[in-house]
Amino acid sequence: MDDRRSRARALVAGALEAVEAELAAPRNALRPEELGAARETLREYLAGIDSGALPPRRERGEGLGKMIVDAWPFDLPLGALVLRAERAWRNA
Repeated sequence: MDDRRSRARALVAGALEAVEAELAAPRNALRPEELGAARETLREYLAGIDSGALPPRRERGEGLGKMIVDAWPFDLPLGALVLRAERAWRNA
C-alpha cells in the first residue's frame, strides 16, 4: 500500500472510531441518522482502501462533506475529522 493510501486508511479508520464513539455516547447534538450514514460511508471507504477496489478519482463523491457542511455545527471537531478522512480517501 502506498503512502497516500496508508494515510487515507489511517484517517478513515480514525474518523470511523470517532463517529462510533459519538454514536455510543452522544456528546453533540447530532442526529443519529446522520451519524449512522457517516459510519456506513466510512466503512465503505475503509473496505475499498483495504481491498484496493477504489473507484476512479473522478467518481469519488463528497457526500459526507455536503452533509457535514449543511447539517453539523461549523466548529465541531468530529466534522473536521470526517472531512479530512473523506478528502484523503478521494485522493488515495
